[in-house]
Amino acid sequence: MNDPTPDRAIIFLHLPKCGGTTLNRIIEWEYPAMRIFSVDPSYFRWSHRKLMRLPPQRLARVLVFKGHMPFGLHARLTRPATYITFLREPVERVISEYYSILHHRLHPQHRRMQTLSLEEYATGTPHHNVQTKLLSGRGDYPDFLAGDCNDETLALAKENLAKHFTFVGLTERFDEGLAAFKLLFGWNIARYVHFNVTASVRPKKDSLPAATQALIAERNKYDVRLYEHVKCAYADVLRPFGDRLREELESIPSAKALGRVASALYVTGSAVRKAIIRAHSAL
Repeated sequence: MNDPTPDRAIIFLHLPKCGGTTLNRIIEWEYPAMRIFSVDPSYFRWSHRKLMRLPPQRLARVLVFKGHMPFGLHARLTRPATYITFLREPVERVISEYYSILHHRLHPQHRRMQTLSLEEYATGTPHHNVQTKLLSGRGDYPDFLAGDCNDETLALAKENLAKHFTFVGLTERFDEGLAAFKLLFGWNIARYVHFNVTASVRPKKDSLPAATQALIAERNKYDVRLYEHVKCAYADVLRPFGDRLREELESIPSAKALGRVASALYVTGSAVRKAIIRAHSAL
């Protein structure tokens, strides 16, 4: 474990179904458990409200804040902070979200999802353009996720990304993001496995009718515009790292090359650390 940025807090803004669960588990191995605050994914309304009411002395002890939350936490901190996040191609994100809920029996919407097609879910859920909404930090969380999204929301999200984020990655280029974090924050990332993956229970985007893809894209048009904005600038984001990024990227496959026993031990250890951090964050 390390503490490379004691004077600068890291805020991982976990956008739903953008690879964040895997990054959460990685972060939990990189920092002391008692210096991480994790927004509870099951009780995020209560957990985020608790976070925003923590006294300054408690906030000052936290090195990393992470979870499903909107932009804006840095305004409550007494020391500098930087944000990190991953964006995902919006149609892929919605497909993943739908099938994750459909096959997750403990999800609050699981039973309702049995009666909805992907198209019905995409057009009926009020939680559209969630990447843009969360990154804008606009309105009262989480109620504003069910509200409208417009050009002003998109402009605010772009402005926040430009001013406050050290790194904005793309889910489909996840390992490049990990290599960047090794350079930016001194992370080790000796081992990792993917968590909360729905690939085995969902169809590929390209196998869906073009009309379905177009429907989802239209419903999430601001997320589409935000994603394309970030994707177009991604080469510029990576350029300052130079050859160092390639060298670190070459080390990532070995971190994933775990045997069955090592993988099981890692998953078990991750579950223990997650439970400790969630319990401590709830106190």
